[in-house]
Amino acid sequence: MDAVYLHGPEDLRVDAVDPRPVSAGAVAVDVEYTGICGSDLHEYEIGPVPIRAEDTDHSIPESAWDEHLPKPMGHEVAGTVSETGDDVVDVEVGDRVTLNMVSTCRDCRYCAVGKYHLCERGDGGAVSSRGFADRIVVPESMVVPVPEDVSLRHAALAEPLGVSLRGVRRSGLETGDRVAVFGAGPIGLGVVAGAVAAGAREVYVSEPRAARREAAEALGADVVFDPADVDVVERLRNEVDRVEVSFECAGTETTLTDALRSTAYGETVVVLSVFDEEVALHPNDIMQAERELVGSFGFRGGPLASRSEFQTALEFVADGRIEPEPMITDTVPLADVESAFEDLRDPESEQIKVLVEP
Repeated sequence: MDAVYLHGPEDLRVDAVDPRPVSAGAVAVDVEYTGICGSDLHEYEIGPVPIRAEDTDHSIPESAWDEHLPKPMGHEVAGTVSETGDDVVDVEVGDRVTLNMVSTCRDCRYCAVGKYHLCERGDGGAVSSRGFADRIVVPESMVVPVPEDVSLRHAALAEPLGVSLRGVRRSGLETGDRVAVFGAGPIGLGVVAGAVAAGAREVYVSEPRAARREAAEALGADVVFDPADVDVVERLRNEVDRVEVSFECAGTETTLTDALRSTAYGETVVVLSVFDEEVALHPNDIMQAERELVGSFGFRGGPLASRSEFQTALEFVADGRIEPEPMITDTVPLADVESAFEDLRDPESEQIKVLVEP
């Protein structure tokens, strides 16, 4: 069958591979849609990236790439179950499903207290899966039923929406809070929708691309700014005396500083971006204002998967609290994956979320 593998920076190939067998406890899913994630694009641009590697400045040296490449790609998957292995209990052939691919060891200090998405022994399986393919095989524990009222097209967005809702949960956002979102890619747009659903009083969005600003408005943003035209920090200071919660979703030094300085004293900034490199910030922006700088990574999985933000995302799409269609800008066949990646990395592109349809 065909599957997409990363062979190096800007080297994405559709390779012919043997289908993986369906062992006991496993499920095969015929893939209908797989979304291109920002983490996929990140690795396409700079090469394989570790999930956690503080001791190597969050990088894999090029000398060690042979251990990681070629690497399978694609983890925002929705499709139909085509085969089940022995000992599979709750999944049947024909089920419409999406995949919560948080892998856990169930034994480290984080798993022991239910923080399965922070598992220190996790192998990064969620971002090393073979989702850009005709078929994918996963453990039954990763399979999530898609509600009847949710299309498989929209179910493919459960993963990025789950990441966004995790950030909203981590922020402690309260009904009536004002919110600023810096960056309106798929994660930032999911934050906009999640903040609206959580009862934000007003949502402000800073984003340089016109198509993404329009999508933010469609998802409920009250005010959108082009940072090339507006000093966002000054505007928010003058109009609302800063916001209660900010979300950094762009991954740049400027947006991190702007998020901090747009947030009221004693309030919270959440970082959801993957950064390409180290950035500088002034610690006094945190200390002297008693702001809280909070990280948000993925969403809950393992034994808590049924109570996770991933599951909540599906429920919010089903009942209409989140309408994901404004985020989807294109659908491409497997053969056009690399050209879709190139479109997404083009700063002039109007693409937001591209779905691959094997």
